[in-house]
Amino acid sequence: MADSQLLKQLHDIHLPHVVGWWPLAPGWYVLLVVVVFVAAMLTYLGYRRHANLRPKKEALRLLASYEKEYMQEKNSQLSSIKISELLRRVALVYFPRSQVAGVQGRRWLDFLNATAKGVNFDEVSDLLLELPYQSASRVDLKPLFDLARAWIKQRGIPCSN
Repeated sequence: MADSQLLKQLHDIHLPHVVGWWPLAPGWYVLLVVVVFVAAMLTYLGYRRHANLRPKKEALRLLASYEKEYMQEKNSQLSSIKISELLRRVALVYFPRSQVAGVQGRRWLDFLNATAKGVNFDEVSDLLLELPYQSASRVDLKPLFDLARAWIKQRGIPCSN
């Protein structure tokens, strides 16, 4: 009899309530803030990289169009003028205006050589300095195009002037 009374006093096991997923534990809020911050930083850095590469890409695109035009028309005087102008425009984007604007002639070549690695504009000095002022002649501008392309590709972050 004592056993049956003890059995009557036993009750079913009560399971704990199901733990809900909301509200989140404080650690999840910290993780959420970190993820949002990292995503915002990556977006910002991606935008800055895209904005910094835009002038270089545009200059390379222009140089390619000048080269294509030169291959079709073979006007070395006009192409030399365009390349010289493009190099100056790129220099004004990437270097302080006071450092670039007044530079011309031999000093311009020295500036181009000083601001690039492995690029020597002395090899094409006559194409860059003299050809624009000569009558139209047939001169091979491939070395000038190659040096200009290499110089533009080495540009980094644009200057805020």
